[in-house]
Amino acid sequence: MEWQELDEQLSPQHRVRRLREFVDRLDLAGLYGAYAGVGSEAYRPDLLLKIVVAELLEGRPSPAQWFRDIRDSRALRWISMGIEPSRSALYDFRDRAGKVIQELNAQVVRQAQEQGLVDPDVGVQDGTVFRACASRHRLVNSSTLERRRVELQDALRQDEAGRPVGAAAGWMAATPAGRLQQAQRYQQAQQVLQQRLAHNAKRQKSRRLPDKNVVVSLSDPEAALGRDKEKVFGPCYTAQFVVQPGSRLVVAYHVAAQSTDTGTLPLLLDRTRAVLGRYPQQQVTDAGYVSVLDLMECARRKVELIAPVHENDFTAKKRAEKPQTRLGKESFTWLPEEHTYVCPQGHRLKYLSRHQVIRRDDTALTQTQYRCPPEHCQACPLSQTCCHNPLKGRTIKRLEGEDLLDDHRQRMTQPYAQKLRRLRGSIIERCFADTKAHRKLRCLHGRGLYRAQTEIGLVVLALNLLTLTNLAQTERNSKSNTS
Repeated sequence: MEWQELDEQLSPQHRVRRLREFVDRLDLAGLYGAYAGVGSEAYRPDLLLKIVVAELLEGRPSPAQWFRDIRDSRALRWISMGIEPSRSALYDFRDRAGKVIQELNAQVVRQAQEQGLVDPDVGVQDGTVFRACASRHRLVNSSTLERRRVELQDALRQDEAGRPVGAAAGWMAATPAGRLQQAQRYQQAQQVLQQRLAHNAKRQKSRRLPDKNVVVSLSDPEAALGRDKEKVFGPCYTAQFVVQPGSRLVVAYHVAAQSTDTGTLPLLLDRTRAVLGRYPQQQVTDAGYVSVLDLMECARRKVELIAPVHENDFTAKKRAEKPQTRLGKESFTWLPEEHTYVCPQGHRLKYLSRHQVIRRDDTALTQTQYRCPPEHCQACPLSQTCCHNPLKGRTIKRLEGEDLLDDHRQRMTQPYAQKLRRLRGSIIERCFADTKAHRKLRCLHGRGLYRAQTEIGLVVLALNLLTLTNLAQTERNSKSNTS
């Protein structure tokens, strides 16, 4: 079927028409450059990009599905001008697009900013977990990995000598080429596992795992291990989005091989600045981003952080189920002039000791301990709900920079901060829900951090183009209603 015939059959209101217009506005020189000087002449990258974005908008994130649909869908044949790329060409395009996907998303946001659709003053940030393209049932510790590596090396020596491998274990690849790839992946898994063992050794003794419980995924060694939103433990990656509340555009994103949001706030602020030209005045997050280090980073960038301290919907529910039986640190009053605390009964705590504690990225902060004299605690009517051992007295720790936390708690009681805090859930959670429910991206379709970054970056591009399409349609409807 000729393209002209497809054009006549396609509805004038079909969204791929608007999608084609938005993609044509992008500068795709970098994408074309990813194909320069390599192999035979490739399919036009702009047409491949249109295919991928159109498929993602339909909730089909797998390149294997793109290959099947392009031969059946009139809309895809129209937007791609009738090309029929192979499955391998589509997988290859996804890998090449990863080199420029950050810049393509930045172009979309900057174009929206020039049109006055983006307010750079406020950003809403949060993260969500995606399952890696790896089995959660194939996690091994160091002893199992070393045993398998020895068996695999023996098999590789047999392959080099041209001798057949005997009765191989069920986990071992069946072909020489497969065993070679498997050995490379196991080498990477060994490096990752050594890093995890070293990190585990630095943890506090009470939180340190036995070495046999430190494991790695053999199918995707880069993937972190944690629980996804369905509370299933396995290999995963965490994606961070910064969404602009007015337009609902994702102005910045990041994908990391970790299962928590820790340490991502400064990076997302810097990426937002790289896209919009300046930092937001206010960054709205949840409690997972509030720490002394995060507040220090925000202060350096002159960004006001809007987020609760050590409390969100989940912690509030837990506290309601299990009420606190002992007086918390918040019951003690800090006296900045005297550099000490006052207990609920009015007794001043005395300086006890000072030492260094390690926080993320091996950053050392000074922690000071204060203790209430034991004679006060022994005679105190609150001793049973305050002290574990009244004979020693109650001890309170204060971390360097905790003044920032105190100021932040006070600021979060202001009406404007409460209003912005309520804004977060209605903005960012809708974005995540769209990604997982409508784009069908719950499990990634490529192994490794690079492919995870690429796939999520392509989904962000599709979401932003869809958002711009909807905004343009709303503007047209508004003009037609007023005319």
